[in-house]
Amino acid sequence: MEKYFLKNKGLATIELLIAFTILIIYVTGVVTLLNSNQTNALQAELSQKALRIAQSEIEDSKHEAKIDYNTINPNLKEGGLYTIDLQVSSLPESVFLKRVKSIISWDTPFRDNNIVELITDIGNIDALDGGDTCSSVLSGDWAHPIKSEYELGADILNDTSSGFPILGIQTFNGKMYLAIGDGSSNSTNNFLRLDISDPNLEPIFIPPGLDNNPAVSSGLSAVAIDGNKYAYVASAHPANFESCTNPDGTNKSCGQLQVIDLDNFTIVYTYKIPGVTGSAGQAIGVSILYDNGIVYLGLAKATGPEFHVIDVGGGSTPGASPTHPTNIGSYEVGNEVNEMYLKNDYLFLASPNDQELKILNISNLNNPTLVGGFDAPLGGANNGNGKSVFVVGNKLYFGRTLLSGNEFYILDASNPETNLPILGTRNIQNGTSNASVNKVFPRDYLTMLVTNKEFQILRTDDPVNITSHTAPVMLPPGSQTGMQAIAADCEGNHIFIGSQDASNVGFITIISSS
Repeated sequence: MEKYFLKNKGLATIELLIAFTILIIYVTGVVTLLNSNQTNALQAELSQKALRIAQSEIEDSKHEAKIDYNTINPNLKEGGLYTIDLQVSSLPESVFLKRVKSIISWDTPFRDNNIVELITDIGNIDALDGGDTCSSVLSGDWAHPIKSEYELGADILNDTSSGFPILGIQTFNGKMYLAIGDGSSNSTNNFLRLDISDPNLEPIFIPPGLDNNPAVSSGLSAVAIDGNKYAYVASAHPANFESCTNPDGTNKSCGQLQVIDLDNFTIVYTYKIPGVTGSAGQAIGVSILYDNGIVYLGLAKATGPEFHVIDVGGGSTPGASPTHPTNIGSYEVGNEVNEMYLKNDYLFLASPNDQELKILNISNLNNPTLVGGFDAPLGGANNGNGKSVFVVGNKLYFGRTLLSGNEFYILDASNPETNLPILGTRNIQNGTSNASVNKVFPRDYLTMLVTNKEFQILRTDDPVNITSHTAPVMLPPGSQTGMQAIAADCEGNHIFIGSQDASNVGFITIISSS
């Protein structure tokens, strides 16, 4: 009996061990399952938070684009556990679109390389009516820019009868519109349209050209288009505006603004600004802007206002249209209006005045009012002639011509109704010679300058420490004397520059990234 009992006792022990083993396996499985469920729940929570962050970045970009499209640029930042990568690219099929990718990534002890990504396209609606088509997004290698240059008459037009000096450029949606200055004959076309749909190729002339006034050879100073049917050009003809008359808009020799029908390339109206007189080059058209049915026209120094607001269909003036322009507001600058920049209710105006930058509140188009400005220090004998202005976000980029001091400034424009504080400044030279900063193009963390002789690129994301990004590019005609680089515009990722030599021979230079 005892032997039998011991045998059964051994079996019971084995059964007990098996039972404990099964229990341990079961408990381990339960714990593993619980841990897995907790991990999945945590992962799902982290993913949902990442999705919310990605959505927020997209919505913030859409909101910012409505305020200033040029502020939508790539940005990489950390947000606690997450890396937030906002990727922005220009779309080759349209200069009016940017593609925005909001990529949120994070690592955890239980899973690496987690990613949530959202994509949307954001349009630049404000640019559709002839606005800015320059992309603020940098692509390619701008440390090694590529220059392509062409003589306008000999290379592009196959016409050497005139030098075709270029005084004004607007690029828009694959086309370049040129305002040509004083020609060698009265029959020279001084308004031209070129195909630049492939900036890597030589621009192609799109006939016909237009002579704005066959009776004279003065030409044009500047051009703006409405993105649809009309071009508005500033006439450079030095009429005697005190004695000439033009009651019906047909006298092409008496007016500072001309309206061109782009469908048939004809002048449909020549507008003489009322209340302004001058002769021998005074009061001629110098600079021009178009926005939403309103033309903003700047004149050379005149007796009377040099800045004018002209309704061509966008204001509340009865009967105003492109074929019946109507002056509705003005401001006396006291000098030539070199360049203008419009943002919201403010018009930023560069001139040769001691106060080189004036800021007008134009919320009431009938009564532009001076509310702010900037008087740069020093300036030499020419008082620091204000030449170029561009606003991105709360920063204003300003260029001038002078004999001593700095030619380039970044100003705080967060409150336009004040004397703008200086954020940063730099002395700009052509080699060792004084320079004129004739155009500025801020693009993300770089600012591209067109001086009278060079194309320069500055690193400007830290305004206190502005540095040269690469070696300057010499513009045609090179070391010769003359007016040289005067006009420029930007479309997409390319800069288009118009220059001329001492013999009034015009050149087009295209600067691209490598």
